[in-house]
Amino acid sequence: MKKIALIMDGWKRWFTFAWPAGILQRIRQTGEEVSLYIFNSSGGWSCDNEYNIGEYNIYRLPELCEFDGVILDLNNIAYPKVREEVIQRAKESGVPVISIANEIEDFYYVGINNEKAMRMMIGHLHEKHGCKKYWFVMGSEDNYENVKRISALKTYMDEKQLVYSESDFYCESFEYQCGVNGFERLLETHDALPEAIICGNDNIAVGVCEAAAAHGYQVPEDFCVTGFDNFDKAAYYEPRISTIGHIRENVGIACADLFLRIWKGEDSERFYYTDTEGIFWDSCGCKAAKVPDQANYLKGQIMYGIETARFEDEVFSLEYELLKCNTVREMMYCIPQCIPSLKCDAMYLILDSHMDAYKEQVKAHRSLRFFDEEDFHVEGYPKCMQVKFAYKNGRMIDTDQMEIEGIFPFFEPQAGGTDFLFLPMHFRNRTVGYLVIENAVYLMEKQYLFQVVKTLTNAMENLHKKEKLEYMNQILSGLYIKDSMTGLYNRMGYQKLSEGYFSIMREKKIPVLVMFVDLDRLKYINDTFGHEYGDFAIVSIAKAMQKHCDADAITARTGGDEFIVLESAKDEEAGMLLADKIRAELSALREKMQLPFDLSASIGVVVAQPGEENALESYVKRAEMLMYEEKTEKKVSRDS
Repeated sequence: MKKIALIMDGWKRWFTFAWPAGILQRIRQTGEEVSLYIFNSSGGWSCDNEYNIGEYNIYRLPELCEFDGVILDLNNIAYPKVREEVIQRAKESGVPVISIANEIEDFYYVGINNEKAMRMMIGHLHEKHGCKKYWFVMGSEDNYENVKRISALKTYMDEKQLVYSESDFYCESFEYQCGVNGFERLLETHDALPEAIICGNDNIAVGVCEAAAAHGYQVPEDFCVTGFDNFDKAAYYEPRISTIGHIRENVGIACADLFLRIWKGEDSERFYYTDTEGIFWDSCGCKAAKVPDQANYLKGQIMYGIETARFEDEVFSLEYELLKCNTVREMMYCIPQCIPSLKCDAMYLILDSHMDAYKEQVKAHRSLRFFDEEDFHVEGYPKCMQVKFAYKNGRMIDTDQMEIEGIFPFFEPQAGGTDFLFLPMHFRNRTVGYLVIENAVYLMEKQYLFQVVKTLTNAMENLHKKEKLEYMNQILSGLYIKDSMTGLYNRMGYQKLSEGYFSIMREKKIPVLVMFVDLDRLKYINDTFGHEYGDFAIVSIAKAMQKHCDADAITARTGGDEFIVLESAKDEEAGMLLADKIRAELSALREKMQLPFDLSASIGVVVAQPGEENALESYVKRAEMLMYEEKTEKKVSRDS
């Protein structure tokens, strides 16, 4: 099975579905055993720089050397550092790389011939309509396609000896507002109108027409206007915009064809151009032979509005249901239930294990620690991640405790023509995982996914904050009832918990071990060797108790050198065995550390049997008395 990695950035929040659609069309036509892996970000639309960084991290997920070919669509990436990192990783992969609509050294190029297409446009205006004076409202200055189109315009005008200057050019973006701003700026800086305004794309052309109309000018009566790319707005705007048409899916088809030739060892040209055509309409004074079907287009727009409204209602329903969820898995169950229009073969959620860090710490209770949120990756992904959710062919798959390293072999299809879409999940710049959708091109075309993923991510982050708050509350509670030196309950904690624990065990008819522990000769250790040794001895007893007592036992430091343990026990023999384990632990530690004093404890053990009516305090006093008896015997032994 051959594997292709497609790395691309959306246009703002929109998916460029034409590339994968074309690639898959050709793969399925040929029947080749090839699968497509799409790593898509929406990293250029937000004003939040850290959010965009979180989006772009998805490019670091794949090991590109594990693929048989890589396709890059980097034209929309707003961060040069990100773009250069992707290019470098692709070069180091050792596999053939295709760049879509951008010429990059050492890579194949697939896309339209921008220079040829733009020469076609200005040639039409000059030769058919006699235009000699132009303004140019173009896209981003650093955009490869924009650079090529401007180069073609200047070359043509130089060849035809047409007069122009740099002040005739306005570059900003490929958006509608660029057309408005460009026309206003050029009108302000020029004494006379041009004969034609050539625009970088159809969005810009519509903006120019609107701005011109606001000043009382008409197109094409006062000047011609042209666009590029043949978007719907070119055909259905009034006046219809003369433009350059090309079938975008053909770029994906060409990529697939090129890889198939390369894999067969056939010679291939570095540049592979797809066809373009000039479409000349009202905005330059031409009358097209074929008139667009306005009624059918309007019907399509109405149906699109209905589908969009229905989808937005589904998203609102999803947002409401997510508020009720207490786990990420519950959230994922909500998606197919709330959004039936989200049709795909399979859906997977892969998360960093740190997503459960606060929840696990709250469960542990006794081993609370402060969790550093920087443990989430900002660059790259953890080596091992959890499969939190899997939904395939209409049913949920049990993924409890399932972990994966990398994306293979987990995401390896059985048949060619399968695609996997990888989408980043992150809290601003902190990556928490990724979502994978199998056979997602339909959803990319419908542009449903961004809103769903954003809604899910927001809900996950809110749940994470809720778990963090619960964790921090427990930390604060622990500071109130826990002994800071040993981590055991302090006297306050013992008083709050012991009576309730004792009552519950009585109700369940479970015997309760009451152990009173006293560190031997703490004053002697402090006075002779210093308080550091005294503190060490106290902590050592606490660790020995924690090691050998039950996880649900109440272990407390109730005084400077006094400790109490409450836990379930069958009889006093079991209690004495526990006491011996603690004594042995201390003795072994003394030998290992070669301490200059005897590290030991006196321990009194009592078991409260079911049916006895004595209060807890009476058992504690009996255990304390037994402890003192042992301590007295030790003193007599030392003195003699």
